[in-house]
Amino acid sequence: MKNETLHLTVALDRVAHQSAAKFAAQQTTPSKGRRVYLNTLAVYAVQRYLSCVCQLEIDLNQGDSWQPELHCIMDVADLVIPNVGKIECRPVLPNSTQMLFPPEAIENRVGYVAVQFREDLSSVDLLGFMPNADGESVEINQIQPLDDLLDLIYVTRISNIRELLLKEWKNGWEPIDSFVFTGSTKTTNQREFALRNIPTDKSYDSIQDFTAGKVINLKAQIANIPLLLLIGLKNEPDGRVNVKTRLHSAGEERTLPANLRLILQGDDGTCLSEVYYSEAMDFIQLKSFKVQHGTEFKLQVALDENSFTESFTA
Repeated sequence: MKNETLHLTVALDRVAHQSAAKFAAQQTTPSKGRRVYLNTLAVYAVQRYLSCVCQLEIDLNQGDSWQPELHCIMDVADLVIPNVGKIECRPVLPNSTQMLFPPEAIENRVGYVAVQFREDLSSVDLLGFMPNADGESVEINQIQPLDDLLDLIYVTRISNIRELLLKEWKNGWEPIDSFVFTGSTKTTNQREFALRNIPTDKSYDSIQDFTAGKVINLKAQIANIPLLLLIGLKNEPDGRVNVKTRLHSAGEERTLPANLRLILQGDDGTCLSEVYYSEAMDFIQLKSFKVQHGTEFKLQVALDENSFTESFTA
């Protein structure tokens, strides 16, 4: 399949080059140092891209490429995407027409991103994505669009509410007991921020009536707004599932920012229900709704032009 999409350029800042230089300086030969330098920049660029586009929190230290003791024996540029798997960010030299696959970069990968460098290393072009390595190399004009990587991430990140009912915690969801406590003490895994956000107004559902919670980050301008998204699930006699959702602050601010919106959408993005207040609130909660088996829906958190969307299937 020929890649007809435009390349996406990612700038490489001083932090990226500092990390690359640190790792490269630990190598025993100039050739190994250059290899490690380029691998590090490639991983950094893809991580930055996914952080901006998919709002993914990716820990660079999870990959072999960020382990100095492995650099001298392995030619890897891997990046671990939570709940998706490990992708390889393969450097492509300027004017090169191929992406190469070292033997150690073939196993345990869900795909490969071609990262082509500019001559001055000031930026890279993300050329596209390959789901597997067929041989030692692939021609650049045969690489699939980068959107295929986003599709892989999107499908993998869809949360199954039937699995949540069975307490199968995936995609960052955790049991509600991880966030609240009812006794006089709390365990080490319970979140301090959640304790102060338990509402005292008895007209609202108790937090203990919810099933699971997930910490999300809404990127607004240059700041991140940490939020706690709660979901409550209950099987109905007719086979449907009753769903309720609530949003709390998870940061230093005790209240949610004014004009924050919690929106229920259909699988096509159509708005089905919405709640927001023009002033800061302790929390906001959508009216509960029921879904049949196989139904897909989305929950969107939005503030001004910034948004975060979580997808679900029943």
